[in-house]
Amino acid sequence: MEQGVKWMRRMRRYAVPILILYVTAIIVALLLEKMWLIPIMASVSVIIVVTGYQEMRIMWRMTEHPKVHRFLIFQYVFEWVDAILLTALMVTLLTTGDFGLMIGLFFGIWGLLSPIRQKWFTKQLQHIEPGFPTYEEVIEGRGHVWNHHQK
Repeated sequence: MEQGVKWMRRMRRYAVPILILYVTAIIVALLLEKMWLIPIMASVSVIIVVTGYQEMRIMWRMTEHPKVHRFLIFQYVFEWVDAILLTALMVTLLTTGDFGLMIGLFFGIWGLLSPIRQKWFTKQLQHIEPGFPTYEEVIEGRGHVWNHHQK
């Protein structure tokens, strides 16, 4: 588990340079060839899925409660939906404009509901297992989160 946390901390450290690289790639794609946006957004989707998997794997080891494990899987499924919607949005927006706008509207609503969804997941996990740390607490190493799974 500590290896996964170190990996995520390292990824967060490189987040700003990666963001600058992606923004530059998007600007270049918009100026030269808009179809390049599809593989760029597909790679962003892959990053979303990989980091979601790492989050699930780290939090999975914090408990042995099967209901918590189900909620973590459910949360990971939502990460997949985020990634699929992002790629579908780019593909349809660049190929079929009207349908792309409908998916864009759905993606926008989905994104606006993301904080509410995250709070709901946290509340459910706290209800099932009181004192269960959040992902941010684990990554930042606040409190006694490392010993939580040994209770």
